[in-house]
Amino acid sequence: MKTIKQAYSLLLVLSVLIMGCGGAPQPSQQSKQALRDSAKVKADAYQGTMVYYSLPSPMEVAYIVENSGVDYAPDILHKTELGVRYSTTKAAAINLGIYGSDLSYSILFNQQQVALKYLDCIKELSSSLDVSDTTSIKKLREMEDNIHDKEKLKKIVAQTFFHSDALLKENSRRPTAIMIVAGMWVESMYIATKLSAGDVDKYPSLTRCIVEQGLVFDDLLGMLSSVPDHEDVAYIREKIGIIGKDYDALKKSLGGSFVFTSEHANVDKAVFKSICDDVQAVRAEFTQLF
Repeated sequence: MKTIKQAYSLLLVLSVLIMGCGGAPQPSQQSKQALRDSAKVKADAYQGTMVYYSLPSPMEVAYIVENSGVDYAPDILHKTELGVRYSTTKAAAINLGIYGSDLSYSILFNQQQVALKYLDCIKELSSSLDVSDTTSIKKLREMEDNIHDKEKLKKIVAQTFFHSDALLKENSRRPTAIMIVAGMWVESMYIATKLSAGDVDKYPSLTRCIVEQGLVFDDLLGMLSSVPDHEDVAYIREKIGIIGKDYDALKKSLGGSFVFTSEHANVDKAVFKSICDDVQAVRAEFTQLF
């Protein structure tokens, strides 16, 4: 139950941060809990249509990029032809999450043929991991059928992402779900940091989102720590630890808060660059888990 709550809170914080990208700065007194409360109000409003929401939707990274005004950059995405090479559970789970974020990015930029290739990878990896249930298979088919309808695709991705709360509730498959979440988050961060080029001033809205992901990182780490005896999850926890150290340094430089306000406009450039570099190094290792 603790893991489920952590997964849900991860989604809530991620969602509210993305919704705030490009908009007005959040009030300085808004705490981590206040962000979650605000996000839960938004999530509750969609309960009639959302099928799954324990795992963070990879569509959210696409909104970061869209709101930042950057152009579509296909070269930064993961190569679909490598999908067949992920034969271990660890490699398949992490890269399923990575491909999910890339799928969402492609959908938002109307890259239908690219999106179809990512769907093929996702179906293959979902099948090999045995995380496809009747509903998720149906949703994947709906994506294929509506590949030219951007708005409908966005709605489908928001409604479901390949597996339900049951995946987290089942002790035997909980580590797999957590590894997929980690893959999604790392790829989301990879796209954002790659497009920012480690430059605080290049795209202010991207900078803001990257900074505020420090809130999400805490919850992701909590999820990874909830299964301490699982070797594959421990591997991810160890690898992303360097990103955690970067965020600790950033939080200290910002006066103890990741909430991006006008007072926090002067983000430490060296620390920000370190976050970008370390995210990209972790992602490079994850995609080479053959």
